Amino acid sequence: AKPDLADEARARFAGKATEQLRRLERLIQDVLLFARGEEIGREAIPIDELLADAAQTMEPLCAERGVRFCREGDAGGAIIVGGRKPLAGALLNLLENALQVCEPGGVVTLGVELQDGRVRVRVADSGPGIPADQQARIFEPFYTTKAHGTGLGLAIALGVTRAHGGSLELEAGVKEGAAFVIELPAGSPAELQEG
Repeated sequence: AKPDLADEARARFAGKATEQLRRLERLIQDVLLFARGEEIGREAIPIDELLADAAQTMEPLCAERGVRFCREGDAGGAIIVGGRKPLAGALLNLLENALQVCEPGGVVTLGVELQDGRVRVRVADSGPGIPADQQARIFEPFYTTKAHGTGLGLAIALGVTRAHGGSLELEAGVKEGAAFVIELPAGSPAELQEG
């Protein structure tokens, strides 16, 4: 509101205000999603497309923090039937959590593989890992170790994957950092057309 404020300072303030508004919007969406649940829909979602969209969102965020973003694997044209928006939200939640725990020079990895008619999406980070006493509680609603967290992100991600007939687990035995694995039933476009 100050007329004598330099354009650079004004732009910086506008950027910070926009960032905080986005954070608030995500927070409100999380609370609403948790409160009323999510209808998952019956959309045919190519897995590689879902992951490419997530990568496109995360790459600039990682670059900004000096963290390397890696993609691994290929879903081979497999699809998931369900809701694109809730699945994308669950995936981005895991990726943003991974980025938040990484120091500059760290790595966030988004991997995928097909195994026995199921797709496994793995989000890993090179952060400090999750202490054993917190591991049992991380999927509980409102449990958080972050100053500005709601404790709903992982609970919602778990609910979304279960609604799609899948699972979300903290990968055991990771030597460095942490890794979460979403496992979902997968199909091919041909199967969808037949059904």
